[in-house]
Amino acid sequence: MRAHGWRPGWDGHLLLFYDQEAQRRAGVAAWVGRGLDLGSKIIYTEPGDAPADRSLRGMLEGDPHALEALDRGQIQVVPAERTSYELSFMETVVDEALSEGYPSVRWSADASAAWQVMPRRRHEQLEQATDRLCLSRPLSAMCQYRTPESGEAAWSLSRSHRAGLREQLFQAATVEGGLALAGELDIASQDTLRSLLATATTGLGQDPFVLDLSWVDFLDLPGARALMLGTGAHRDRGGQVLLQAPRPHVEHLIHLLGIDQKDGIQLGGRPR
Repeated sequence: MRAHGWRPGWDGHLLLFYDQEAQRRAGVAAWVGRGLDLGSKIIYTEPGDAPADRSLRGMLEGDPHALEALDRGQIQVVPAERTSYELSFMETVVDEALSEGYPSVRWSADASAAWQVMPRRRHEQLEQATDRLCLSRPLSAMCQYRTPESGEAAWSLSRSHRAGLREQLFQAATVEGGLALAGELDIASQDTLRSLLATATTGLGQDPFVLDLSWVDFLDLPGARALMLGTGAHRDRGGQVLLQAPRPHVEHLIHLLGIDQKDGIQLGGRPR
């Protein structure tokens, strides 16, 4: 059974983690492409002095379709000024786009741009307000964070992003009873996965703690180690972890790596 009300992708209030600029560029390009497929109005906030290679236009180089949308105004860049982060401004921009006939709006920015014009605590409050706005309006927002700056805060950040967090090939979101994971649990995602699980198992206080694996495509030894280490404290306290609904090939890897033989690990049913 899949996690109710959540599926991986590029929609909703989403947190993009990246270690390298190439990962950020790939994420932004995929997110923009999704918006163009939907016919959405796309808003991108960036500093006026952003280097060419970090600007949206620079990131969209090589994509004539996206550059054409930028030139005709479907994609719009707004300056990273304090007023650009006011909720009333965001609501006005969204409503204007809808009145122009766009079916939905997408908004993205790098968190570091916001931190230049407001305290981080104020930005955290904005994230929470944006999460609510994405529920009340046909709005998707993707917030970009460099992983080294926010890896320890992965849990608290993901809780203010209803669509969860994602890296290049990994995605996670809070669901009833625990977390839903998607993509690849491997060496690339192990640090984020371990940190996220360690804080989530404590923060949610659920027992058993549910890990919905129905969207997981791949699991290797580093991913398994991150899963074990991240849930270790919870299991050492006598807690249980329910690995729910893995696909058949992922369930085979769970058996092969001996995960289901570890103390405190339960294996649930397969996805329908």
